[in-house]
Amino acid sequence: MKASNAPAARVTAEQNEAASLIARLLPFIRERRMESGDRLPSERLLAERFGATRAIVREALALLEAMRVVERRPRSGVYLTAESRVGSLDAIVMRANLGLTLDESEANSLNEFRSILEAQAVELACVRRTPEDIARMDECMERCRAQFKRNESIGQASADFHLAIMAATHNQFLLRAAHSFYLATRDWREVLFTDRKVCVSSIREHQAIRDAIAQGNITRGRSVIKAHFIVADGYWRDFLVPAAPKAGKVESVKHRRRRGPTSR
Repeated sequence: MKASNAPAARVTAEQNEAASLIARLLPFIRERRMESGDRLPSERLLAERFGATRAIVREALALLEAMRVVERRPRSGVYLTAESRVGSLDAIVMRANLGLTLDESEANSLNEFRSILEAQAVELACVRRTPEDIARMDECMERCRAQFKRNESIGQASADFHLAIMAATHNQFLLRAAHSFYLATRDWREVLFTDRKVCVSSIREHQAIRDAIAQGNITRGRSVIKAHFIVADGYWRDFLVPAAPKAGKVESVKHRRRRGPTSR
């Protein structure tokens, strides 16, 4: 049994070390004001600079390549890609899974993207919803209330409610985009929704959104989703933007998770 568990533990350790290195590499790239098309230092130089093994540097660069931040050019080296300035939703999800924080601009843009996406979704859901869609929203609401009574985080149930709204649009691309947002903010949401005041506000507002969609009332739907996002924006602005690093250290989401959300 011990022999079979050892490889898995080693892979996890390597991934953690690679994520830690990425958390130092990204600020290094920004501080040097590197542009798309610029060549990164060699694996040997990066290993020396950051005190890492060549294997960990290669793992970190492979992850950055998957996030479209860098690209490998045969017999030439590793270069910043044009996408490194724009990125993709998949890259944001991958960064979140690695425990890397968003900078202020990214956090604000991500929240703005969600607001625009879901405001349009509510309008479509008012027109296209089916009884099955409303039943799905009700099931999510029931889970939220049950978990709240048990003093549990309602983070996933809340996300599922919003995804039920997206599903009610019957537009698969809107739903896919929303999935990316909620995957990228999964860990933050689990902590944020341990706050009882946040839960009470969220459940109340979700019920108003559900009722507007069930009634097919587009005007009411626009109003309640707008009010919901005004409240949510305050929480996310405080919580998603990383705290200022101390003594040159980059703080990961995993570390912030232990502290819980910033109080308003």
